Amino acid sequence: DVQRQWSCSTRASRCAWVENLIAEIPGSETGPYLALMAHYDSVPVAPGAGDDGAGVVAVLETAKRLLNEPTLKWPVLLLLTDAEELGLLGAEAFFANHPKRDQIGLLINIEGSGSSGVSQIIRTHGPNQQLIDLYADAERPSGLSLINEIFKRMPNDTDFSVSKRAGVPGADFAFAAERSRYHTRLDNLALLDLSTLQHHGDNLWPLARDLALADQLTAPRAVSYQGFYGWWLHSPYWVNTSCFLIVSLLMLLATFRQEQPLRLIAASGALAGVMALSLVITWLTFSALWWVKGATVHWPAYDAPLRVLLFCMPLIVLLQCATIKTARRAQLSQRVLAALWIWWLAGLTFLIWLPDALNLVLPVLSFGALLVFFARWLRSGTVLIAALGLLWLAVPGSLGLVLPMEQSQGYHLIVTTLPFLGLFLVLLAPFVTGHHAPLPRLVLVYGALVSIVLVLVLPLHSATRPQHVNFRLVVAPDGAATVATTSSDRLGPDWSWAGPSGVNTQLPFEHGFMQRQVSVPAMLSFTKPSVTAVKTIAAGQATYALSIALPTNPDWFSLVVTEARDDLQFELGGVQRPVMTNRWGSLKGQRVLQMNGIQGQPAIELKLIQSGNQPIAGYVVAGHYGLPKILSSFSQGRGETAVPNRTGDHTLSYAPFNLE
Repeated sequence: DVQRQWSCSTRASRCAWVENLIAEIPGSETGPYLALMAHYDSVPVAPGAGDDGAGVVAVLETAKRLLNEPTLKWPVLLLLTDAEELGLLGAEAFFANHPKRDQIGLLINIEGSGSSGVSQIIRTHGPNQQLIDLYADAERPSGLSLINEIFKRMPNDTDFSVSKRAGVPGADFAFAAERSRYHTRLDNLALLDLSTLQHHGDNLWPLARDLALADQLTAPRAVSYQGFYGWWLHSPYWVNTSCFLIVSLLMLLATFRQEQPLRLIAASGALAGVMALSLVITWLTFSALWWVKGATVHWPAYDAPLRVLLFCMPLIVLLQCATIKTARRAQLSQRVLAALWIWWLAGLTFLIWLPDALNLVLPVLSFGALLVFFARWLRSGTVLIAALGLLWLAVPGSLGLVLPMEQSQGYHLIVTTLPFLGLFLVLLAPFVTGHHAPLPRLVLVYGALVSIVLVLVLPLHSATRPQHVNFRLVVAPDGAATVATTSSDRLGPDWSWAGPSGVNTQLPFEHGFMQRQVSVPAMLSFTKPSVTAVKTIAAGQATYALSIALPTNPDWFSLVVTEARDDLQFELGGVQRPVMTNRWGSLKGQRVLQMNGIQGQPAIELKLIQSGNQPIAGYVVAGHYGLPKILSSFSQGRGETAVPNRTGDHTLSYAPFNLE
């Protein structure tokens, strides 16, 4: 089945003509369906092997195997969506209009971001106990319910966001490594890590089979989950809360039993101060490095020196502060108890604001609380061995998350790794306190200095980890033209040929942003977009029937509304929606209506509707992917260590409109 229709986002005024591909595998029951979803579109400049060709392959291979199963209990719905990259528009079309949208009992979405990494559950929705229980049988189950909380606070979206808003329970799988290739021409089959592709299949196939054969698709309870040294741990939220309360009681009893509780308070304050100081100095070191380099990048060509520096700097500060007298006087069990209270504060924060993340600290807190409670009856050697065991327990929930955060968020957001690094340092501090350790300190200082030198002399970009730079040509109504660079990274002096650096604007209705800009010969041959309107007034509402004439074969067009009433709406395909305000980008705060998938259409017909008789004013913008051949020198000047990303190089022509 092919679902063809206009679809508009519920989160922004963005519409496109979409074609979703839908198939089903029957089961002995007529429903509900187990849905397997991936998107088959990609951004204009990327082949899309990882995003989301790998997901499509995983769904199709799983479907092929399911067809060979004797009898499935639950029918399986295969949903390959269109226009995910344009704003989840294919998924919006399905969950708004398709007759089977209300017959889905559980949905699994398969995504990719980059070209390698672990395929893991990045979030779930609704009662997930059945799914998480069955996923434990996978060859390499991976995921962390903490990511649920992270996703709630990030602007990132996948098609799973649409099914979640529709109230469909399920899980979202993805990988996220080598993200410098994400949304670029390097997202190709040759560079896709086949072990990552295999992991997608290893996750999806047995899980889909077991769910389709299960007595029920969902269980009534939601659980938290995490991978822990190869084990798949999951527990109901009430168990996590109860465990945290018991831990709190044991730690309070251990604290009140101390002969000199002031020592504990001093040790806890010293540990907290050392942790904060080490992380601040680490962040300042990286900030200074980027300032000296003249650019900040997400994923540099050579990240090994940066990783060494990331671990060396806080350890240097920790060892330097190891002789703090107040902490040195405390016994090991007291210092461990002080460290556990800092972990307890992290757990309390999770319990109140990030409940999906509470399980992250429970292994350490549970074992640690028992240790400090019984420490008075244990020999010092036993306490030491048990305390070292705490470090082992802490790795998955602290140190083990540093590199995944670095890979997914990049060095532009290296601050996201520091809380996890700090949690591990807190537990490490009791073992180094009171020891001068000159040799380890010397090794760490030497490692940090070598790393800094390497970062300063090595190039930031390479052919396999390139810089992301697009060129945008803007043609004004009078034919005046400028070309500017758009990049998430600050461009260094080697880009001076593309114009002086500064906070510039090319369009009269956008916010300025850091870019290089240069004027080019006038483009008088460009046909300007234009708007004609027929106005009618009825029941206190003004309706403008618009006919928008477009330049030759544009890829998209936008209406940027700078003046109108707050209740302005548009009507397309018989559906009426508000014209929404952009939430980010250079048009943040502007009301924008964008339409894609309009190739070959000389004009677009739609309606604008508002109360009263106030004029509507703004700009109509036509967009083309690529630059005219006369400007090919810009693309060639990019060199081998920079690539276009997302929309790539593109051309905009615009004209004002005023509807009285």
